[in-house]
Amino acid sequence: MPAFKYRAVDQSGKRVGGVLYAESERALQETLRDMRLYLVDARETKPSREVQLWRKIKRKDLLTFTVHLQTIVSAGIPIIQGLGDLIDQTGNQNFKKVLEDVRGSIQTGTSLSEALEKHPRAFSDLYVSVIRAGETSGNLDSILKDLISFLEWQEEIVSSIRQATIYPIIVLTAVTGLVILLMTFVFPRFTVIFEKANVPLPLPTRIVMGVSHLLVYDWPYLIAAVILFFILFRMFVKTSTGRHVVDNLKLKVPVFGKLILKINLSRFSHYLGTLIRAGIDITQSLRIVEKVIGNVILSDIIRIVRARVQAGEFMSDTLREYPQFPPLVVRMISIGESSGNLEETLDKVSTYYDREVPVTIKKVFAIFEPLVIVFLASIVLLMALSMFLPLYQMMGVIAK
Repeated sequence: MPAFKYRAVDQSGKRVGGVLYAESERALQETLRDMRLYLVDARETKPSREVQLWRKIKRKDLLTFTVHLQTIVSAGIPIIQGLGDLIDQTGNQNFKKVLEDVRGSIQTGTSLSEALEKHPRAFSDLYVSVIRAGETSGNLDSILKDLISFLEWQEEIVSSIRQATIYPIIVLTAVTGLVILLMTFVFPRFTVIFEKANVPLPLPTRIVMGVSHLLVYDWPYLIAAVILFFILFRMFVKTSTGRHVVDNLKLKVPVFGKLILKINLSRFSHYLGTLIRAGIDITQSLRIVEKVIGNVILSDIIRIVRARVQAGEFMSDTLREYPQFPPLVVRMISIGESSGNLEETLDKVSTYYDREVPVTIKKVFAIFEPLVIVFLASIVLLMALSMFLPLYQMMGVIAK
């Protein structure tokens, strides 16, 4: 079916445009008329079947899209027409191209989930699977409401972490700027005085002098070393061994490890509960959660759990063997499996972590903030000592 790039006007006279698939220009005109649009001109164009995205779609854009999609479905508006309205309202140009391609795919007879599945950087496996389950069950409206709640929960977690890190980042940035200023402009002037005085320099002074020399004279090599380090680190993280090492460290790092584990367990309960509630069987749900959980250590555990569930074992019996899953979570899952209400018990686990994660975030950063201040104060003290100790020695020599 050919694609047409068209220009049209709506009932208010506003000009709109886009790309639609139609058998002919007359068929295009009829399709636009059903959308309450009036064709101005059209020309056949080559369809772009794959929209390349350099970045993932922002979570807020995806949430807004899902809210609008749920409104369209609940109001009984045809998907093609509703997507046309969404395309006009979307400010993100990349996302607009994705939605245009989705609308074009649906027009050729593709289901909504299949159209979304062509854009994995915009719509995750979990998102597409939930939409597909809603289409299959005929309960897409209710499924979209659950999906909206799920996306809102994700946004709340990210917002809580962002708010908690604002103050430490501001303090760290300010003090780092001060240290660089002292190292590059103030301390080099003292270095000249110390060298002319020909007095033995204490260790703090020698350390600061070395760092100052590096920042003033060897900064190109320093920048090159930092860039090389990040390139090598990214290459290492992309390997299987690298991901296992980094994700394992994330779970074991002091203070932050418990927070990261709780966030991942919250994801696990939310993801699995959302999928099972949508009507997806337990093994398929575990396969999807395994891909989107975000931590390869937990992903490996979920893979083992899925294999044993397929063999007829209970999920809770396998999870009990791994310390990453606390007894409370395992006990709740066991109750859900025994009663046949696994999605309800997962909702209770999710509710527990919805309360626990924000509290833990506040506790962690309540500890982290003074640690940052002490660390930065130590650096400033080191610099002060590096300047005043030689001056004190010089005064002693002059007094003699």
